[in-house]
Amino acid sequence: MVDRDFRIAWLGGVLIRAALIGLLATATPLMAAERMAVPSGQVIVPYEMLWEDHRDQGPNGEVWLVLRFLTPGIRAGDNALKFGDVAPDIDFICEEVGLPLVEMTGGGVDQVIVTLMDQAIPRGMRNAEVTQYMSAYRVSEGTCVWE
Repeated sequence: MVDRDFRIAWLGGVLIRAALIGLLATATPLMAAERMAVPSGQVIVPYEMLWEDHRDQGPNGEVWLVLRFLTPGIRAGDNALKFGDVAPDIDFICEEVGLPLVEMTGGGVDQVIVTLMDQAIPRGMRNAEVTQYMSAYRVSEGTCVWE
């Protein structure tokens, strides 16, 4: 027997993935295969979206929306984009992807975490060969406030 919480989580995941794809499909500029252009001019690809319940954060716990994108342009090397180069991209993702998703789900999100990574890696894992840049934002009055 499939437990009720699993079914709800699975259904929620399906709906959230559909919402993300729908949101990206209406975003501009949008490129083939769900690729999205950002202020730096690089092309990024959505990789993963997670809703995390952090009961240990804040007086009543918190809900985090985690948005993870593949970004080959930050791969280590002579021409790699540095954090300062992509910081406007991270802000853009929070405002243009994160906030609409928060609104579509009725709010209730305390933080939006945006991660850019040059190759796929499980959330929370470290690998010296993978470049990752991330920022956390508090959702306040319909805007992303960098933390």
